[in-house]
Amino acid sequence: MDSKSTTTRKAPAAGDTLERARAVGVEAFVEARAFEINALQRSLDDARGSGNARAFQTLARHLRRRAASHNIKRVPKRLRARAAEEARRSAGGDAAQRSAAGGSRHKRRRARSTRDEYARRQAGKRWLETHVWHAKRMHMRQAWGAMVADTPNARSHRAAYRAAKEHCYAQDVSFYATLELAGRHAAIAQALAALAAPATLAPAVGRCSDGTRLAPLTLHRAHAYPRGLLGPAALAAVVAALAGPDGEARVDVRDISSDVVAFELLGPRSTALLAAALVGDEAEADAITGAGVGAQTLRAVAAAPSPAVVPEGVVLALRVHDPRLRFPPRAAPPADADAAAVPASLEEVLRSWPAAAARLAGDDAGVFDRAACAADVARRPSEHALNQRRHALLVPGTRLAPGAADVSLPLLLVRTGPEAALGACTAAADAGVVDAMAHGWTLLAPRGWAMALWLPLVFAGARAQGLQERMHVSLEAGHAAFPRDWPGCPAYDAAAAADATQALGRWLRRPPGKRTNYAHHGVESPFFAPFHRLLGMPGPPPAYPQLGPAGLECRMRRLKKISASAAAAAAAAPEAADVGEPADSSGIWLVTGERLAAAVQAMLAKRPPAATLRQWAAPLLAAASAGPNPGADADADAEALLAHCLVRVRLTCSARGVPAANAPVCLTTAPADPIGYVTAGSFSLARGCAVAIAACSLRGLFALAHASARSPRKLVAIRSMNGSPECEATLAVIP
Repeated sequence: MDSKSTTTRKAPAAGDTLERARAVGVEAFVEARAFEINALQRSLDDARGSGNARAFQTLARHLRRRAASHNIKRVPKRLRARAAEEARRSAGGDAAQRSAAGGSRHKRRRARSTRDEYARRQAGKRWLETHVWHAKRMHMRQAWGAMVADTPNARSHRAAYRAAKEHCYAQDVSFYATLELAGRHAAIAQALAALAAPATLAPAVGRCSDGTRLAPLTLHRAHAYPRGLLGPAALAAVVAALAGPDGEARVDVRDISSDVVAFELLGPRSTALLAAALVGDEAEADAITGAGVGAQTLRAVAAAPSPAVVPEGVVLALRVHDPRLRFPPRAAPPADADAAAVPASLEEVLRSWPAAAARLAGDDAGVFDRAACAADVARRPSEHALNQRRHALLVPGTRLAPGAADVSLPLLLVRTGPEAALGACTAAADAGVVDAMAHGWTLLAPRGWAMALWLPLVFAGARAQGLQERMHVSLEAGHAAFPRDWPGCPAYDAAAAADATQALGRWLRRPPGKRTNYAHHGVESPFFAPFHRLLGMPGPPPAYPQLGPAGLECRMRRLKKISASAAAAAAAAPEAADVGEPADSSGIWLVTGERLAAAVQAMLAKRPPAATLRQWAAPLLAAASAGPNPGADADADAEALLAHCLVRVRLTCSARGVPAANAPVCLTTAPADPIGYVTAGSFSLARGCAVAIAACSLRGLFALAHASARSPRKLVAIRSMNGSPECEATLAVIP
């Protein structure tokens, strides 16, 4: 084809192009490209939702919150659906199931029934009725089968002493075992004769026969006095001893520990506080709280400057209205510091104490009618009903008036003090120091009324304390505390073994280089007092931690150079430290009671002392002569008593230093030979020096009497547990 036949396409004119552009229709253009536009829109939406940014990250930076990444409720509402979908897609497996369960972790872990959860947590231990109140404010520990308040969360060492010295402090002692003996008077006296000291039983039975006074007794195993000391932990032994030899019960013994609650109030303001919280003043007396002789007597003795003015052991029976009606009570007015004298009206009451104050009117059995008390608890108004009545009052804060639907409860007040703590009648020791610190009242009430009584007492001004504070107050008063200062009884062995196991565990958990090297300091038993070794017994009871035939030294990091005293003690120690043959603590004789303690004190004060132990201890053996088993060889029994005899003493330090528990007590002339061991020691705020309670062997006191024959003061040395200098102290015998 040649060039002439080639056709050339000419461009349209400019006017034709503009004319065609004006003719393009928008609808036709969009319809022709609708698929492409929709695909572009979908790709943009998918890219926005499937990108790396999550829902909370799409917010402006000033609207973002760190907690929004896992808390969907913190995301704005318009993005919550997307955030929930993202969370659902990101969760998998167990996480998806947890998300489906819903609720917070606290709600998921919460028990369906609070009552069932509390019942599960009480397995193996009993909760007191005030347990929840104490658990929020104190450290709790398990003791004697119950959860007991040990010490407050706040540091209150000095506050506890100040409350006991100047005000009042309260403790829930419902964990104490309470036995009810029912039977003829002669049968009960005969049953108790097998458990108590013959010299103290007759006065005690005559004192409490009419039910108006408390009889303090120290119980022993049946027909084993003066050995076989018992305590509250030996409840089964007491019940078995009260039965006849053929198993037939001569006295009906019932354990009513779960049917009563008990509070102990000590301090100079305890009487006034009880009167203000329970019965009020004369203006508030009515047919119930004003008719009883016990309530009138309590109002009369409320003016006493101290509970020590009231005879110890008296009993007051009251019947009061529901304490919740008068809550909160009006606090007792502060005592006048200058008014130390006893009012004339109170002197008249003390001179002729009303015998009817210990009984309720008519045939009302009071606390001991358990069926009536349980019925009253069942029909008493609830807290919600009382709050509704308070809400209906015209004047807020007005007290509720007792109505026909309200119930009254019986109470029993027992004046307690050193006699109840020591289990024997005793004279006031260190009256200038003790004052009202160890005197107070014990309140007994039916089961179910613990919180209704506890809160008014606390609001009236009583300071709640734990077991450690109670022990420290006993130490400040110079009295032995049970079971800490009662070696030889089962309760002491159980408590000391538990404390020794815990102390040994803490010592073993420390690095070897940080442990106290007790062997280097010459301490043979740092975790418990080895009274068995002091009395020549083969070994400790099996409950104590057993550390092998070499004793504690096999676990201690000894140094190459050992002090001469430690080496001499190790050489003199008998090889029969047979830990595999434990001793029976029932063979230990602990001197208790004012009569025996006075005999030992007189023996120490006698100058010159007798030449032999048997002659020197003749007054003590004469005082306890009614105790040994009849028919036994007198000489052999006397030798066994002297060999296994422990005497409680109070040590008042005259130099710096605070004695530690289990520290050896030695003669100043022979610091390597212990004559006793400290059971409790601390700095006494009342005396301004360190004080300790210890138990010494009678043979060691005999050596002390010869060493200090020319001096009226009996000085001993308390060895340190950590290598510090020895502390010199003055020894005094206590019951």
